[in-house]
Amino acid sequence: MRDKLRRQYQVHREVARNGYFEGKIPLVELERLQGLLHAQSAERGDSVSVRFEFVRNEFDTPIVVGRLETTLVLECQRCLEPMEVPLALEFRVMVDADDSVLQESDQDSIDSDDGYVDLFALVEDELILAVPLVARHDDSECNEHWPVADAATETRENPFAVLAQLKATE
Repeated sequence: MRDKLRRQYQVHREVARNGYFEGKIPLVELERLQGLLHAQSAERGDSVSVRFEFVRNEFDTPIVVGRLETTLVLECQRCLEPMEVPLALEFRVMVDADDSVLQESDQDSIDSDDGYVDLFALVEDELILAVPLVARHDDSECNEHWPVADAATETRENPFAVLAQLKATE
């Protein structure tokens, strides 16, 4: 276990020694993710907790197995105010898997750069995939002026009732 995570890891060396790492990555280090976050997020100094290890799977392919935990501050698409979205996700990603292995497996694969994996890019990709497509508060939390109607008590007038009256008078 190490206190500070590195950006780059040599895959085969870490698999050979069953490398296990944990630490925190500041969200400001993940540039592509910044475009999805609310402006207030940069002021908070949030980070993502990362735990991961290098192992081999049943196909004898190196894989990175890990867990991420963080809270992202996104912009609500309804009221445009910041909202916190807690995320806790696990990932299993093969490294440099052959096409035959990819066809037999249900896991994703990434390509290494001359045997090195960029952990920050991997974490950023996983977080981007976990961000909700449309971030919004619950109906009751979003806006005090937003009408929250109870479907059981709301009764609507039939817009065609006037036509029925006209037909009856003819």
